[in-house]
Amino acid sequence: MSDHARILFGADAVVPEAGGKGAALAKLAAMFPVPAFFVIGAEAFDQAGLKAEAREEVERGLQRLGGAGRFAVRSSGLEEDGASSAHAGQFATELNVAAADVEAAAHRVWLSGFTESLAAYRVAHGLSGDPQPPAVIVQVMVAARAAGVAFSADPVSSDRSVVVISAIVGLADRLVGGEEDGDSYRIGADGGTLEAQLVGEVAVLSEAERSEVAAMARRAADHFGLPQDIEWAFDHAGLKMLQSRPITTLGGALEVESFSAKRVGARAENPGSAGAGTSGSSAHETTGIPGMRASRLPENDSASEETIWDNSNIVESYPGVTSPLTFSFARYVYAHVYQAFSRLMGVPGADVEEHRAVFENMLGRVDGRVYYNLLNWYRALTLFPGFKANRKFMEGMMGVSEALPQEMADRIAPPSDSEWEKFIDNLKFGRVGLGLVWHEIRIKGTIAKFYARLNAALVRPDGEIDAMQATSLAAEYRLLERQLLAKWDAPLVNDFLCMIAFGLAQKTMEREGGDEGRAFLSNMLIGQGDIVSAEPARMIREMGAMVRGQPELVARLAKGDRGAVDADPALRAAFDRYIAKFGDRCTQELKLESRTLHEDPAQVLMAISAAAATRGAETVKEAEGDLHDIVPEFGKRVVARWMLDWAKARVRDRENLRFERTRLFGRVRRICLALGARLSEAGVLNDRRDVFYLTVEELLGAVEGAAITGDLKALVRLRQAEWDAQLKRPDPPERFSARGAHVVGVAELSAQAPTNVTGPDAGGETRKGLACCKGVVTAKVRVIDDPRVEALSPGEILVARHTDPGWIAVFANAAGVIAERGSLLSHSAIVAREMGVPCVVSLKGVTRWLRTGDTVRLDGGAGTVERVSGAAEGTST
Repeated sequence: MSDHARILFGADAVVPEAGGKGAALAKLAAMFPVPAFFVIGAEAFDQAGLKAEAREEVERGLQRLGGAGRFAVRSSGLEEDGASSAHAGQFATELNVAAADVEAAAHRVWLSGFTESLAAYRVAHGLSGDPQPPAVIVQVMVAARAAGVAFSADPVSSDRSVVVISAIVGLADRLVGGEEDGDSYRIGADGGTLEAQLVGEVAVLSEAERSEVAAMARRAADHFGLPQDIEWAFDHAGLKMLQSRPITTLGGALEVESFSAKRVGARAENPGSAGAGTSGSSAHETTGIPGMRASRLPENDSASEETIWDNSNIVESYPGVTSPLTFSFARYVYAHVYQAFSRLMGVPGADVEEHRAVFENMLGRVDGRVYYNLLNWYRALTLFPGFKANRKFMEGMMGVSEALPQEMADRIAPPSDSEWEKFIDNLKFGRVGLGLVWHEIRIKGTIAKFYARLNAALVRPDGEIDAMQATSLAAEYRLLERQLLAKWDAPLVNDFLCMIAFGLAQKTMEREGGDEGRAFLSNMLIGQGDIVSAEPARMIREMGAMVRGQPELVARLAKGDRGAVDADPALRAAFDRYIAKFGDRCTQELKLESRTLHEDPAQVLMAISAAAATRGAETVKEAEGDLHDIVPEFGKRVVARWMLDWAKARVRDRENLRFERTRLFGRVRRICLALGARLSEAGVLNDRRDVFYLTVEELLGAVEGAAITGDLKALVRLRQAEWDAQLKRPDPPERFSARGAHVVGVAELSAQAPTNVTGPDAGGETRKGLACCKGVVTAKVRVIDDPRVEALSPGEILVARHTDPGWIAVFANAAGVIAERGSLLSHSAIVAREMGVPCVVSLKGVTRWLRTGDTVRLDGGAGTVERVSGAAEGTST
């Protein structure tokens, strides 16, 4: 699409072409639950309507927003919602617009930039120059049960410790337009109601909801550095931020202090304004309130420090509520191995030490769930050369839902105008860059030495570990820390090289071939044949073939009967080989509390039974195509081929090295369970699995004489109660931000939960995700939450929120794979490619859109999923 007709999504809208409201809305979305949106640049229109080249992009944009439902279509002028002139009510807004009518509505909003009333407004406000037509925001409409406005400071008394809220049932446009009165609440600094004036007998908002709205208004004020006037709404999923703007025109006593664009990422003439959602006017007036003096709020570094929590691909490793033992071990591992990796790559030790707090806080635990402390990952990345490029590669590898806004990147790694600083940075760049080249040259040897070191550290048989006394077990754990965790070099070096190699290959292929180039890259990774993650599926298929034709045995396997394998000697031998190698490769294998296949092999037994009913050869790898067709120029093709081969090797080694992580975690799990057994035998714990409610240091402290409390049973009871409560609560949002101390309230997190993605019940709807493995299949789907209790029937397509290596038993019988989360380098994508199974990932909301029994057409090359018929309608192809 040409540059003069840009369609901007999310963080990409932080550009002048998006207008003031669109750009600031993009900034808000990084911190608040903002309904999904895109911005159509003003140059995409002419007097006749939307330009032809923009129509396809707009249609694609609507599909990304769900494709159906209702939308709000609003203006985003270059000067709209600025600090000195809000242009309130000067542009058109259209609400509840059907998808088919968005194009016409957007054109009407654009045409409102040419009205005589707008010209008169500009003259009255002393604005020079001709009015410019606005960009247009298209946003998912919020089905509000209650909505309104809130001031982060009392507009009458100027008291910044008080938030003033107006609320109405339903949409806020009647309140904003003055058609109806709403409830009014004054909220104190502690979140309690100081005063309430109700329109009816029943309050529109509960006490808790008022407190949530007040907290959101205060966070907006902290974020932008000025008192804010926000619009908000509650829908079925919780509280949404619809709009935030600085309080600008207050009774003639205006004194707006501009604030640094570098600090907050906003232009001085447009600080902190954003629009979204439900109101009928483009901006509501804040005039006629005497005595209000708008100036910068005092800045407090500790209170204003922002943290972005994101569980993107880490949810594949640590889904749901995670035990204290697992979290404390994972946090220790991340902190120590990444510090060691940085030194290994040539980062000066003083720089690593200066960033110790960053490394020690790369993970967080929010209501029992594990999250990336995302900004710390970016801070750690600044220690390496090429931050601008590498951060985008890292985002792709991690599968984060949003790129880091540029203004936040500039705060983390401020650009320098000093020639001396640039010279020093270039020296560091060269030092680490040479280190990368050196490590790439010797990566095969590094991996070989790592395998030898790992095998030596894990040489003790499992039975010997189980029989050890407590002091010996603690010593064995400390030995693993010294021998492996402090020298986890090969996986980390390869991961970093993989990030760069895959990122460069992807960038090259996209530049040279667009969608065709991306597809070539994905197809090139299919069927490498030596990825260990696909081996379990092949072994399961082989065992399925062994019992095919033995219906009684198959029936016993389908029930998870472990004794069934003894009925066939060949099956028994194959099964024993499988458990010996992959016994620790269970669902949620990195959670130490997970029961392994050693303890409960039912998942594998059921998969063997299903494989017995599946006939036919495995999918054969399709031809990659001819690189010459995509990169015809010889010199560029040579470079592209080298990058593709480099990426292929690093992706293969990355997946294989992750299996070694499984082995380490399996050994740590066995040591901890054995410690639990010794402590329960001594009466210190009630059960060996109680160790999972303790941290690593609490567990080892009980053995090594460093325990903080002698009553571990009481501590376990406390943690069990917290665990049970956490399990009952829904997961927090996939991504959210917070400020200040992070004892995050569950109610606040629930308010930020994303709107459910639902589609119409009619068949024939198509949605697009990320294409991972080409191939087309039409079949029924099965939506699986837990593969330990659910299995695929032969020929079904697997639909899941996310997968981990423990899902491989399900993959063995899948006709296709659709995942709600993931990236081209996530486990589901890699294994699907290796097995030649059509696969689409990153299809948001698919587990809510599709139901078990729906028939879909999955195109893994195009990344599309079409629902052909619903479960109740039967199959139609």
